Amino acid sequence: MMHRPTRLSSAMSAQALMVFLTLGATACGNLTAGGFGEATVAVSGDQPEAAAAPQPAPGMEPQDSLAASPSGPSQSSDENDPEGEVEVEFRLFLVTEAGNALALGDDQLRVRVDLQGRNEADAVDRQRIPATRYSELQIVFTEIDVEVESGLVIGGVEIVGLVEVEIEDITLLVTRQIDLDVDIEESVELVIDLNAPAWLAALDPLTLTVDEAVFASLIDVAVR
Repeated sequence: MMHRPTRLSSAMSAQALMVFLTLGATACGNLTAGGFGEATVAVSGDQPEAAAAPQPAPGMEPQDSLAASPSGPSQSSDENDPEGEVEVEFRLFLVTEAGNALALGDDQLRVRVDLQGRNEADAVDRQRIPATRYSELQIVFTEIDVEVESGLVIGGVEIVGLVEVEIEDITLLVTRQIDLDVDIEESVELVIDLNAPAWLAALDPLTLTVDEAVFASLIDVAVR
């Protein structure tokens, strides 16, 4: 297991505090009038399907994300085939069409999966949720660490050991649009595809970090 000092502290930044207060405030809407269904949220290091086109992070121009795209220059070589595991800590919120946010799982979720997507981990297992239509999934990351065992080649040099996504603030908010209509007693599943090999190709070999904007632009969410 990777054990690292947590980035969370009681002195949360104004920006991070605003995110949580906003989400908490919108969660107070009437979500229970239509009965309940169940939701499971799984996490994969890399789904076998072709990754969706990256969605630029706030303040990031589309051309800035080209280097991190699966079809961009950083993915043109077959030599980058990293082996290892990625561990992420985060919070999850489903958002209804009306803008109400519903927290999923525990206050802090932590999962560990392999980089190649051979296994998935359930972050949320069959949680009861109001039966309604959801249009957005919000993922609030607090820590992203990778233990690279082999296969990550940057500039002709193989990188092994612990690397991380550099979160500049306390949290990193990633938002994805979804189309999830939950009926009463229906079970639904969301899959968060970390797409780890793609953003690991953008690793800075000097600092052993990945820019948070590149990471955020490559996360994908699917309903299945």
